[in-house]
Amino acid sequence: MAASGRHGPASLRLLGLLLPLAYAFARASAVLAPAPAVHELDWRTSPLDLNLRGLNGERFRFHCPPGKPLPGQVIGSGPYADGSSICAAATHTGVIRAASGGLVTIEIRPGQTHFVGSLSHYVQSESYQPFWSGSFLVVAPDAATPRPDPRARAPSSAHPTTTPGVTS
Repeated sequence: MAASGRHGPASLRLLGLLLPLAYAFARASAVLAPAPAVHELDWRTSPLDLNLRGLNGERFRFHCPPGKPLPGQVIGSGPYADGSSICAAATHTGVIRAASGGLVTIEIRPGQTHFVGSLSHYVQSESYQPFWSGSFLVVAPDAATPRPDPRARAPSSAHPTTTPGVTS
Protein backbone atom coordinates (compact mmCIF):
# COMPACT_ATOMS: atom_id res chain seq x y z
CA MET A 1 0.00 0.00 0.00
CA ALA A 2 2.84 2.37 0.82
CA ALA A 3 4.42 1.77 -2.56
CA SER A 4 1.27 2.58 -4.46
CA GLY A 5 0.68 5.68 -2.33
CA ARG A 6 4.19 6.91 -2.99
CA HIS A 7 4.11 6.52 -6.79
CA GLY A 8 0.39 6.94 -7.44
CA PRO A 9 -0.02 10.70 -6.80
CA ALA A 10 3.26 11.53 -8.55
CA SER A 11 2.21 9.56 -11.60
CA LEU A 12 -1.17 11.26 -11.58
CA ARG A 13 0.49 14.68 -11.30
CA LEU A 14 2.80 13.88 -14.20
CA LEU A 15 -0.13 12.60 -16.24
CA GLY A 16 -2.05 15.75 -15.30
CA LEU A 17 0.81 17.86 -16.69
CA LEU A 18 1.41 15.83 -19.82
CA LEU A 19 -2.19 15.44 -21.00
CA PRO A 20 -2.82 19.16 -21.54
CA LEU A 21 0.52 19.46 -23.35
CA ALA A 22 -0.27 16.49 -25.58
CA TYR A 23 -3.73 17.91 -26.30
CA ALA A 24 -2.26 21.36 -27.11
CA PHE A 25 0.37 19.81 -29.40
CA ALA A 26 -2.22 17.73 -31.26
CA ARG A 27 -4.48 20.76 -31.63
CA ALA A 28 -1.64 23.01 -32.83
CA SER A 29 -0.56 20.38 -35.34
CA ALA A 30 -4.07 20.25 -36.76
CA VAL A 31 -4.33 24.05 -36.97
CA LEU A 32 -0.86 24.53 -38.47
CA ALA A 33 -1.26 21.93 -41.18
CA PRO A 34 -0.26 23.54 -44.50
CA ALA A 35 -2.97 24.55 -46.91
CA PRO A 36 -2.82 23.25 -50.47
CA ALA A 37 -0.18 25.08 -52.48
CA VAL A 38 -2.62 25.76 -55.33
CA HIS A 39 -6.22 26.85 -54.78
CA GLU A 40 -8.97 26.31 -57.36
CA LEU A 41 -10.87 29.39 -58.59
CA ASP A 42 -13.63 30.38 -60.95
CA TRP A 43 -13.57 33.41 -63.25
CA ARG A 44 -15.51 35.62 -60.81
CA THR A 45 -13.27 35.21 -57.75
CA SER A 46 -11.25 38.18 -56.55
CA PRO A 47 -8.73 38.60 -53.70
CA LEU A 48 -11.40 40.62 -51.90
CA ASP A 49 -13.77 37.62 -52.09
CA LEU A 50 -11.06 35.52 -50.45
CA ASN A 51 -10.44 38.04 -47.61
CA LEU A 52 -6.83 38.60 -48.66
CA ARG A 53 -6.86 42.39 -48.21
CA GLY A 54 -4.17 43.58 -45.83
CA LEU A 55 -1.88 40.57 -46.30
CA ASN A 56 0.54 42.86 -48.15
CA GLY A 57 3.56 41.11 -49.61
CA GLU A 58 2.02 37.64 -49.29
CA ARG A 59 1.82 35.49 -52.42
CA PHE A 60 -0.92 33.02 -53.29
CA ARG A 61 -1.14 30.45 -56.09
CA PHE A 62 -4.33 29.60 -57.92
CA HIS A 63 -5.48 27.42 -60.77
CA CYS A 64 -7.81 29.12 -63.23
CA PRO A 65 -9.94 26.76 -65.32
CA PRO A 66 -10.53 27.48 -69.00
CA GLY A 67 -13.02 30.34 -69.22
CA LYS A 68 -13.74 33.79 -70.51
CA PRO A 69 -13.20 37.18 -68.90
CA LEU A 70 -16.31 39.32 -68.90
CA PRO A 71 -16.42 43.11 -69.33
CA GLY A 72 -15.89 45.00 -66.08
CA GLN A 73 -14.07 42.15 -64.29
CA VAL A 74 -10.68 43.90 -64.25
CA ILE A 75 -9.82 47.30 -62.78
CA GLY A 76 -6.31 48.59 -63.43
CA SER A 77 -3.37 47.39 -65.46
CA GLY A 78 -1.10 46.09 -62.73
CA PRO A 79 -1.53 46.69 -59.93
CA TYR A 80 -5.17 45.66 -60.11
CA ALA A 81 -7.92 46.61 -57.65
CA ASP A 82 -8.48 43.68 -55.28
CA GLY A 83 -12.11 43.49 -56.41
CA SER A 84 -10.89 42.36 -59.86
CA SER A 85 -11.16 38.78 -61.07
CA ILE A 86 -7.86 36.97 -60.50
CA CYS A 87 -8.23 34.85 -63.65
CA ALA A 88 -9.26 37.82 -65.82
CA ALA A 89 -6.33 39.90 -64.49
CA ALA A 90 -3.95 37.01 -65.22
CA THR A 91 -5.28 36.90 -68.78
CA HIS A 92 -4.87 40.69 -69.06
CA THR A 93 -1.20 40.38 -68.05
CA GLY A 94 -0.63 37.47 -70.45
CA VAL A 95 0.29 34.95 -67.76
CA ILE A 96 -2.51 32.60 -68.88
CA ARG A 97 -4.73 32.23 -71.91
CA ALA A 98 -8.47 32.23 -71.26
CA ALA A 99 -9.06 29.20 -73.49
CA SER A 100 -6.66 26.99 -71.54
CA GLY A 101 -6.52 28.53 -68.04
CA GLY A 102 -3.49 27.73 -65.93
CA LEU A 103 -1.51 28.49 -62.79
CA VAL A 104 -1.47 32.05 -61.46
CA THR A 105 0.49 33.61 -58.61
CA ILE A 106 -0.58 36.93 -57.14
CA GLU A 107 1.01 39.23 -54.59
CA ILE A 108 -1.24 41.25 -52.29
CA ARG A 109 -0.45 44.96 -52.23
CA PRO A 110 -1.76 48.04 -50.39
CA GLY A 111 -4.42 50.30 -51.83
CA GLN A 112 -3.90 52.75 -54.69
CA THR A 113 -5.08 56.30 -55.34
CA HIS A 114 -6.08 55.40 -58.89
CA PHE A 115 -6.03 52.55 -61.40
CA VAL A 116 -5.48 53.00 -65.14
CA GLY A 117 -7.37 50.78 -67.56
CA SER A 118 -5.93 49.34 -70.76
CA LEU A 119 -6.54 46.81 -73.52
CA SER A 120 -4.13 43.87 -73.27
CA HIS A 121 -4.35 40.27 -74.52
CA TYR A 122 -7.93 40.92 -75.70
CA VAL A 123 -9.06 41.98 -72.20
CA GLN A 124 -10.20 45.55 -71.58
CA SER A 125 -9.54 46.66 -68.00
CA GLU A 126 -11.29 49.64 -66.46
CA SER A 127 -9.91 52.81 -64.88
CA TYR A 128 -10.86 53.84 -61.36
CA GLN A 129 -9.98 57.23 -59.83
CA PRO A 130 -10.95 57.31 -56.14
CA PHE A 131 -8.72 55.61 -53.58
CA TRP A 132 -9.30 51.84 -53.37
CA SER A 133 -8.09 50.10 -50.19
CA GLY A 134 -6.46 46.98 -51.67
CA SER A 135 -4.65 45.83 -54.78
CA PHE A 136 -2.69 42.92 -56.18
CA LEU A 137 -0.10 42.13 -58.80
CA VAL A 138 -0.05 39.10 -61.06
CA VAL A 139 3.44 37.69 -60.66
CA ALA A 140 5.30 36.52 -63.76
CA PRO A 141 5.74 32.72 -63.77
CA ASP A 142 9.54 32.96 -63.43
CA ALA A 143 9.23 35.24 -60.40
CA ALA A 144 6.53 33.10 -58.76
CA THR A 145 8.94 30.39 -57.62
CA PRO A 146 12.04 31.62 -55.84
CA ARG A 147 15.25 30.26 -57.27
CA PRO A 148 18.47 29.89 -55.31
CA ASP A 149 21.03 32.58 -55.98
CA PRO A 150 24.14 30.88 -57.37
CA ARG A 151 26.25 33.68 -55.89
CA ALA A 152 24.98 32.90 -52.37
CA ARG A 153 27.63 30.20 -51.84
CA ALA A 154 31.10 31.34 -50.97
CA PRO A 155 33.86 29.89 -53.16
CA SER A 156 35.98 27.19 -51.52
CA SER A 157 39.18 29.18 -52.06
CA ALA A 158 40.09 32.78 -51.40
CA HIS A 159 40.26 33.48 -55.14
CA PRO A 160 36.99 34.09 -57.01
CA THR A 161 36.05 31.61 -59.66
CA THR A 162 34.72 32.58 -63.06
CA THR A 163 32.66 30.77 -65.62
CA PRO A 164 33.43 31.42 -69.29
CA GLY A 165 30.71 33.50 -70.96
CA VAL A 166 29.09 34.60 -67.69
CA THR A 167 29.49 38.12 -66.38
CA SER A 168 28.39 39.46 -63.05
